[in-house]
Amino acid sequence: MTILPFLLCAYSLPHNMGYLPTKDGAAHSSPFSLPTLLELADQLNLAGIEAPLSQTAPVFDGKSAEVDPRLNGLFAALRERVNGTGSKMISIVADFGPILDSDAAEFRSYLSVASSVGARVVRCIASNMLCGDRRGFTGGWEAHLEAVASRLTEILPTAEEAGISVAIENHQDVTSEDLWWLYEHSGKSAAFGTTLDTGNPLAVGEDPVAFARKVKPLLRHVHLKDYTIHFAPNGYRLVRCAAGVGVVDFPTILEIATQAECDITSSIEIAAQATRTIPVLEPDWWSHYPDAHLRSFPQALKVLWDKGRPASEPYSSRWESGGNSEDVASDEIALVEASVEYFRRITGKTAH
Repeated sequence: MTILPFLLCAYSLPHNMGYLPTKDGAAHSSPFSLPTLLELADQLNLAGIEAPLSQTAPVFDGKSAEVDPRLNGLFAALRERVNGTGSKMISIVADFGPILDSDAAEFRSYLSVASSVGARVVRCIASNMLCGDRRGFTGGWEAHLEAVASRLTEILPTAEEAGISVAIENHQDVTSEDLWWLYEHSGKSAAFGTTLDTGNPLAVGEDPVAFARKVKPLLRHVHLKDYTIHFAPNGYRLVRCAAGVGVVDFPTILEIATQAECDITSSIEIAAQATRTIPVLEPDWWSHYPDAHLRSFPQALKVLWDKGRPASEPYSSRWESGGNSEDVASDEIALVEASVEYFRRITGKTAH
């Protein structure tokens, strides 16, 4: 069977990885280590993994979780696999958290760790903001972007020397214009890149395909993530689902990615367990975006109009509805398996 050119993202499995307890606070009894994640990727015939390479992993809503402490031994095993001296060669993408949550020296140290295991992309995020909601953001969004750009100027020279792309994800916070602004104001470094999360443009009022086209020259990594979209009293809800079940046009986005100037890595990622409500019908939500951004909204609105599900339709995940640890863990695995099967069906038509 042909190996799909996709990786397995650890954040697809937050309960299994030990990142997220159940709603009643129960942790997974035996959380996955990096080798366990790699074994699952092998079983699914994927090309590698994307995961944090640290003992403390950034997780959700600004929190962090303690993960497998045996990193030195794990790194040696990963190096063997990346270099092709293990049972099967793999690729790896290293996940870092919000770029301003640590100092430049810590980020440069992480780049060294990533390089040591053969990672060529370090994915990071500009903020912990979700749902595109800039209201109440400490210090204002523009000032925050300026601070991110300043930090990037401190770390991108090191990334260039290491041959690593620092790929900022559109983590339900940055727009396509924000990513271009960061590129230009951090020195237009060859090490600057973007991780395109295919579902998250909808969180800032942009259409996923249009977003992908705009950032294509900056594209270094893709999170292949889908959402179903549901009407809500104050806007719309984005609900986790397997790839191919929701609204994202993956064949078109994958075709865009194959046309990029650089080699692009891609990870299969299932959305967070918590439903995201995007309050676009609240006027002050828009007041924190430039007026020009409104021009992108009709395309996103068309996605809602064409594919939106009724506000009354049940949407809670097993985790949101209070499922026990076994049910939540099984549901996470099932969504990953269904997503892999979807990409297996379409990859011959869209991936090269």
